[in-house]
Amino acid sequence: MMSERTVVFRAGPESEASESVAERLRAGGVEIVEQQQNMLLVAGARRAISAALANAEGWKLTAETTTPPPKTREKILKPPSR
Repeated sequence: MMSERTVVFRAGPESEASESVAERLRAGGVEIVEQQQNMLLVAGARRAISAALANAEGWKLTAETTTPPPKTREKILKPPSR
């Protein structure tokens, strides 16, 4: 089974530093897919992620959502008039 990806994000200005949160997640067996200053994309069991964030001040998590790119090719709505 493929582990789901979760977004962990900073919820307030007084939040703990992202590097220390990333270290907690790694120590809990969670893979960091991408790391930014205010957000981490992680892969692992949601229970393990929640456990690692239990004492992390000001961080929350949500499921990753993806949006397909828009279709940019023009479509012919009606045949050309003669």
